[in-house]
Amino acid sequence: MVNILRQSDITILEFGSEYENLEESNLGNVVQQIVEVVKHASPPLVVIDLAQTKSIGAFFIQFLIRIWKLIKKRGGHLVIAGINDDCLDVLKRSKIESLWQRYPNREQAMVALKEAWQA
Repeated sequence: MVNILRQSDITILEFGSEYENLEESNLGNVVQQIVEVVKHASPPLVVIDLAQTKSIGAFFIQFLIRIWKLIKKRGGHLVIAGINDDCLDVLKRSKIESLWQRYPNREQAMVALKEAWQA
């Protein structure tokens, strides 16, 4: 299950252990729900927590770009927390790893988002 959490005005999308492989086959049924959450997040500050994710595919990359554009359009920020080396390598091969700030854990990501929003 994707846990959608709110902490200190930040929306956190936490992909649980059943999403250790983020591909179309297991993401398809939650994409629209997440898009709606992101569209209405106020303020538009979102952490994607991938601490339990072991691999990502092209479908997830397209989804990530889609929600990033929605957030950016509203003047917000999207950051990634807990991404492992294998997933980061996929982003690097796609030449998109520099689009998002990355943090080792959710807590550091939240601190950085708060600071960026207040700047």
